[in-house]
Amino acid sequence: MNSRYAHRGCRHSITGSTMLRPARGFTLTELITVMAIVVILAVVAMPNLTGMNVVKQRVEYDKVVSVLTYARKSAIARRRYACVAVSSTAVTLTIDGNPPESTTTPFGSSCPFVTALALPSPDAACAATNQTCVKATTITSSASAFQFDPLGRASTVVTVTVAGFPAIKVEGETGYIH
Repeated sequence: MNSRYAHRGCRHSITGSTMLRPARGFTLTELITVMAIVVILAVVAMPNLTGMNVVKQRVEYDKVVSVLTYARKSAIARRRYACVAVSSTAVTLTIDGNPPESTTTPFGSSCPFVTALALPSPDAACAATNQTCVKATTITSSASAFQFDPLGRASTVVTVTVAGFPAIKVEGETGYIH
């Protein structure tokens, strides 16, 4: 009778007919292996998942730097005054339609120009083609609006801050953005 149950993983005792059932479940080795794989995946995947917001914020910081640089270069290339208006969620660009000789110095705390300075690649996050918008962070500025003249100089020294990143400084005399 012992040979009859040997193929099923059961045993017969010599003293009686006590039968042991086949073992069900996972072995300790299998459980430890699965736990090790889960830990490795968690260590590799979690930083990537939690860092997504930081990446979005960095993209928005770079967009703000790019739009400021674009405004300055457009003022020089078109030989016009370009205006930058900064709000907490967007940077808006306008340009003077008139040559600089016929424009009184527009420097001040507002943007007097109505002609939109369209971005080369419109921001999908904004409705207007002359804006770049932020959603994952906020923008603050030492001036709500400032202009670049046809030589690329800024109307005032401006510090633009995108929350969580170093301040972006626009030099007044040169218009240099860093």
